[in-house]
Amino acid sequence: MPDTQEIVISIDERLAEARQEIASLEAALVAFSGETKTTRTQRAIKQAKGSASAPKATPAHNRATRSANGSAPKPKAVRVKPGRRQRTTPAKAVEVVPAGKLEKLLGSSEGLTTTALAEQAGGDRNQVLVLLREMEGAGQVRRTGERRGTRWHVITDEDRVAARAAELAAQSKRARARKT
Repeated sequence: MPDTQEIVISIDERLAEARQEIASLEAALVAFSGETKTTRTQRAIKQAKGSASAPKATPAHNRATRSANGSAPKPKAVRVKPGRRQRTTPAKAVEVVPAGKLEKLLGSSEGLTTTALAEQAGGDRNQVLVLLREMEGAGQVRRTGERRGTRWHVITDEDRVAARAAELAAQSKRARARKT
């Protein structure tokens, strides 16, 4: 089992290696950024003072600790995290879109996606989608395609006449089939 003095010497050697590593990394940082260690420290202090969200240093953070071999005390490092900027996106003006407006937009096109309709009408996509589904249930619009390929079309009088003609033709075929 190693002696206490051997453990202390081993720890001191490892600390010396760590300090050399830190020094080389700081030199590389200065070479790449042109910023000295004191400049970085000053910036961190300014950020800590100026930012309300930055953690405050407490007496426990500032206490010096004496190493096991009795060497000079070294202050503990205080890590200061910069405050996060909150994203501010301007609120987009959204209006409630009436069904008549959607019908006009669909009537003047060959079919539009929900997103395109919402953009042209100046409304919210989800509100437009709910309204389109209600209009579909009422027989005012129809949809074609699937998922991202879905297009909405207004049902015109010509579409209704063609649907009714197809329905009557199917009825007459069934009637003829029953007679024979």
